[in-house]
Amino acid sequence: MPRYLSHHLRARLGLVLVALLFGVGGACSLTKGKGIAEAAVVKFHDQFNAGQYHEIYGEADEGFKKSASEDDFIALLEAVRRKLGTVKQAHSAGWGVNATPAGTMATLSYDVDFSEGKGNEQFVFRVSGDKATLYHYNVNSPLLITR
Repeated sequence: MPRYLSHHLRARLGLVLVALLFGVGGACSLTKGKGIAEAAVVKFHDQFNAGQYHEIYGEADEGFKKSASEDDFIALLEAVRRKLGTVKQAHSAGWGVNATPAGTMATLSYDVDFSEGKGNEQFVFRVSGDKATLYHYNVNSPLLITR
């Protein structure tokens, strides 16, 4: 094998190196987005437990506000609180972070122990810089129907 690499081979290796560097940088960015979104879930649960539904809605993403009125969202959270109680523990049940044309979107699922039962929550946050804004929220529990 020659001591030097052909120009063509050096160019290909350079492209591979650049792709790896961007891939690692992208992975770091996605991991950072996950951490920012996880902190936003903790804040959501703290605000939920304190009955700060108006504040949750006020801090939500504009995309969220287009899909649900404040009155409807507050009615949902009041029903969840009435039927399931407060959040006692939340255990991660899966996550994903995607870079989209609409921005970086973090999806997090949690199995939740409420004071009056169990449920599953799914959050979607738009992550920008060091901030995550609520883009979508869903909660499921059989107790929401039977109580």
